[in-house]
Amino acid sequence: MTAEATAAPTPGPGAAFKDEGNVHFKAQEFLKAAASYTKAIKAEPDNHVFYSNRSQAFLKLSKVGKALEDAEKCLEIAPTFVKGYHRKASALHAGEKTDEACEVLLTAIEMGLDNNELVRMGITIKGKGFIPLAAARKPGGAAVSEDHPLAKENSSAAAQQQP
Repeated sequence: MTAEATAAPTPGPGAAFKDEGNVHFKAQEFLKAAASYTKAIKAEPDNHVFYSNRSQAFLKLSKVGKALEDAEKCLEIAPTFVKGYHRKASALHAGEKTDEACEVLLTAIEMGLDNNELVRMGITIKGKGFIPLAAARKPGGAAVSEDHPLAKENSSAAAQQQP
């Protein structure tokens, strides 16, 4: 493998707009952030990260429908992008579609995209009862092992939770 093959890819034409959007987002200027991410999307319509970022900006603006659309477009472009599932679940949860939000997280876990953030979000949405649901969906049958810090922390409460 050459050094060129391992080097970071050259930023595309939307990168400057994304950076501008990130500055606005950090300053809690969510409308300006969304506008910058829109410019990035126009420059690079197949860049899933730009849709993910704009989804989060729309969510901060309480534009739940637009946030969901962007999360779905992000996942259409990059179906294994974990943050895309997080964005979609966040938008569904904000739209009071708790069961659908949990299903999105469980689908990501089932695909082997399990990470602590997906489990944490599931617990936030569904409560400690999310842990056994995740355990049942993880490839290999043991989604959240007893060694998982969240499982240890919540195991006794999860056992008492009704389905």
